[in-house]
Amino acid sequence: MAKSSSTEQQQRLQQLRQGLQDDREQRSEKLKRLRRDCAIEAGTAVKFQLEKQIQYEEAKLNDIDRQLNDIEAQLQLLCHTKIIPNTISETKVHQTPEILLSTGAIEVFISYSRQKDDEKLLNELVDKHLSNLEGIKIWHEGKTIGGQHKKVEIEKHLNSSHIILLLISPNFFKDYNNKVEINLARAKEQAIKATVVPVLLTKIFGWERFTFANFKLGDLEPLPQKDKFITDRRVWKNNNEAFYFIADGLEKVKTKILEKT
Repeated sequence: MAKSSSTEQQQRLQQLRQGLQDDREQRSEKLKRLRRDCAIEAGTAVKFQLEKQIQYEEAKLNDIDRQLNDIEAQLQLLCHTKIIPNTISETKVHQTPEILLSTGAIEVFISYSRQKDDEKLLNELVDKHLSNLEGIKIWHEGKTIGGQHKKVEIEKHLNSSHIILLLISPNFFKDYNNKVEINLARAKEQAIKATVVPVLLTKIFGWERFTFANFKLGDLEPLPQKDKFITDRRVWKNNNEAFYFIADGLEKVKTKILEKT
């Protein structure tokens, strides 16, 4: 009876997940159209209405992502797969290949400074470029909602991520020792299994010498390109030009992970 009940619960969760995924796909397409219309709209009043609709759809997508994450956690529990409880765990736990293949989603955790300049670049990168990538789910500290324990949410998403993006800037390293996710990664060291990618925002000398977990950042392949920071106008005409290379690079990393899986 217990086994039957568990199977029924799995089926209900899978049906709910499918419904949410369908809803997410439709809303994502709608959001793309709204952003496209907003970009070419000249009228102030219409543009304002489009921006309000964009904000609403973004909030709904964030809520759907949260529900999908919760469902995945419940399904893993039912499948007897270890997940992160509401306490700080000691080991790294990744999605199983079966879960990854069933959702087709690569989880990306973004670590960044909450300083205004960095946060603006983060939002620009995610909203205008990374959100359009298929099969990629983005999470960062700014997605924490009211009532959630920030440290628990950070660890949960850090632990389930396949890719960790570090947004490198002077602000990032100013906050480096105080960042929760950095401290968690340091404590785990060998437990870090995700693909770590530095994203070069704003120039800072010697960034390559900083360590993340048990390796130096300079040993990793950065985006958009080696030693070419997004805000360096001698290299890029504008941010969008650099963001294109980041989105393209992230797509390639995703493909490699799926091929391994």
